Amino acid sequence: MRDPLRRVARIPTAILSDALGRLGTMASAIKPMTRTARLVGIARTVRCFPGDYLTLLTALAEAREGEVLVVDGGGMVEAALLGKLMAIEARRKGLHGFVIDGAVRDLAGLEDVGLPVFARAATPRIGTAEHLFESQVPIICGGAPVQPGDIVHGDEDGVVVFAAQRLHEVVSRALEVKRHEAKVERRLRRGRPLAEVSRLFDRLIELRRGRGGVR
Repeated sequence: MRDPLRRVARIPTAILSDALGRLGTMASAIKPMTRTARLVGIARTVRCFPGDYLTLLTALAEAREGEVLVVDGGGMVEAALLGKLMAIEARRKGLHGFVIDGAVRDLAGLEDVGLPVFARAATPRIGTAEHLFESQVPIICGGAPVQPGDIVHGDEDGVVVFAAQRLHEVVSRALEVKRHEAKVERRLRRGRPLAEVSRLFDRLIELRRGRGGVR
């Protein structure tokens, strides 16, 4: 899987989102918490009790090199599920990062560790460690369904996720989108109007005809 994942890593999430038809794109609230915002890996899913990091700590102990811990924290942003110490352990184990539908803390410490971390928010308040939920089960993270083993890709724009068995299909579609955008960009840089290049007026005419004719 290493070489295919490298191919995915070179494709921006915006292009992948287009290739996926917007399916598999996480909510805009899931944003990078560190300047190291490029993340690609295999999802190890975690479902936490909101504001409680015990399940994430357990999943971290079980995680393998190359995985991304994708956490359904219920969107709870008033108690952190992750801080510097857990990030240090993740880096030691060769994990590729975290995507957390919840909060984190120790942003300066996370920056020092250098591991990509995406989350909904940051707060200084630590969560509890009292409720053991599940890992390696289907979850919802940032509004997107995530299965264990899915491919996760994050960058400055956000996070997308898709099934590993769709990798070849998604990469092929994404490269088509990328080639089309490059073609449009070349035309724009040569001085062609965006409305012309995007066939905006043709689309408006079609819409008006659909509403009963051109006026």
